[in-house]
Amino acid sequence: MRRFGPLTSKFFLPFLLAAFFIVAGGSGCSLWKKKEPEKTPEGMYNEGMRLLTQKKYLQAAESFKRFKEEYPLSPNTPLAELRTADALYFDKNYAEAIVLYEEFKKLHPVHPEIPYVFYQVGMCQFNQMLSIDRDQAVTEKALEQFRYLIANFPQSKYAPDARTKMQLCLRHLAESEFNIGHFYFRKGRYKGALGRFEDILKKYPDSGMEGKVNPLIKTCREKIAQEEKKAKEKEEREKKKKSSS
Repeated sequence: MRRFGPLTSKFFLPFLLAAFFIVAGGSGCSLWKKKEPEKTPEGMYNEGMRLLTQKKYLQAAESFKRFKEEYPLSPNTPLAELRTADALYFDKNYAEAIVLYEEFKKLHPVHPEIPYVFYQVGMCQFNQMLSIDRDQAVTEKALEQFRYLIANFPQSKYAPDARTKMQLCLRHLAESEFNIGHFYFRKGRYKGALGRFEDILKKYPDSGMEGKVNPLIKTCREKIAQEEKKAKEKEEREKKKKSSS
């Protein structure tokens, strides 16, 4: 048997080491790299929640969207859809959030989170309410969502705050109506003002504006009565002129 002498071993050992590293490198250094664990549905969903908690809203939305694409039949898929809408809501992208919340209503009408969805749609509208001198269509929509939640899910944990928000919406709408009525009042258009003030008491009886509205209603009625009296006296004078001529 042939034996390697000291000189041969001196050169053969580096050759073996070099060959080893070439093989290891060619296989992607699999001997040295730690194998990453495979993503599970729970892990992927938790990743989205982590991003949401860290206020990385757009990243969270993308993470939940990927979860839905990869695990469409997972029990957590409806929640992933809901959390996608939440991420957009917290990012103040209310229009897109409403679209996703409304889609959730259609897809999961009996889901336990439905009361929350109505609350969130209401909040999307509530956060977009305009000043009292602007159009109040958004306020009306917010009020509709809160009313529905209170009427259909009175025991929901979201119902108490929905009641508070509903009262704020009613007050806002009453203030808007008052603003228009007061404009008519200042211009001497008392009939138009009276209609607005009376509507406040009919449509928003719990708005707490009776103290502001009632004195103006009284004044409007007095002014209208004076105008009607003057108009009648003028009409009578004209009749007398015609009959005398």
